[in-house]
Amino acid sequence: MVLILARPVVVPDPRPSPWQHLSMVWVGWDGSTWDLGTGEEGVRLLRDGVEGLHFPPIEKWSSRSSAFPGKRPRGWQALERAVFWPLRIRAQSSEEWRVLQDRFFNTIHPSRHGEWQVQAGTQVRRVRLTGTFEDPHTHPLDPYARGLGIYGVTLEADRPYWSGDPISAGPWSAVEEVDFFDAEGSPPFHISASNSPTTASFTNPGDVDAYPVWTVVGPADDIELGVGSRVIDVPFAVAEGETLLIDTDPRNITATLNGVDVTEDLGFQRFAPIPAKATTSLHVLATGEGSVSVSLTPLYFRAF
Repeated sequence: MVLILARPVVVPDPRPSPWQHLSMVWVGWDGSTWDLGTGEEGVRLLRDGVEGLHFPPIEKWSSRSSAFPGKRPRGWQALERAVFWPLRIRAQSSEEWRVLQDRFFNTIHPSRHGEWQVQAGTQVRRVRLTGTFEDPHTHPLDPYARGLGIYGVTLEADRPYWSGDPISAGPWSAVEEVDFFDAEGSPPFHISASNSPTTASFTNPGDVDAYPVWTVVGPADDIELGVGSRVIDVPFAVAEGETLLIDTDPRNITATLNGVDVTEDLGFQRFAPIPAKATTSLHVLATGEGSVSVSLTPLYFRAF
């Protein structure tokens, strides 16, 4: 007996895409990719009713006093982002429709993240989503009879900001050894790799402050890495052939040396973010012939 497995036949949607100037892509937690704008895989994101592309909900804190009018701002925090997708799923036959809608809905999970990608021109922004499974659903018509189903799908982003493409600066390294005296017969004298600090600047184009990732390639010792006046002291050397990665994001502070977790060895550090919409000075200091670089993923309130 020979079994032939095939994906459902997708009927091209005769209607033009409602997203003429935007690309809408869903990458499920299983790694599958769905072009929701064109509906090429049989699943299309309808335009009317879409939520989640604009500002996230913001909670603001303040206090009042009889000593002054109005109120005094005390801070704010972005809350989880609610997302709503009106979707149309269509295929050529009842069985193909059943397989297609199973494949798509299996990409949405309550704890495993998928990624919604929105591209406007050359700009791509992304947000990680999980399903909420809160909305009840009714079928006004038999989807098996038509090979067509209309759904409202609710999701949420526990990290509410849209992220852009990572940007980086560096690498910075010590000056190569060069002959200081070049006259014939002069004794050799070199300017060696030193621990002279490097001052550089970094611009965060995002809407909110973001924490950088530092990369140190050995050999390097006496390492200091800083944003503004806030400096990280690395209490160990990075040998030749080793790479130290320090992710300073407070949600998941990690340090790895050649892939091995050395977060505890790094000790207590006071990490600083790179301010939004600003150019900030960086502090880089190390002894040795290695290099240091920094990267950051800018965060935005909106998808475009």
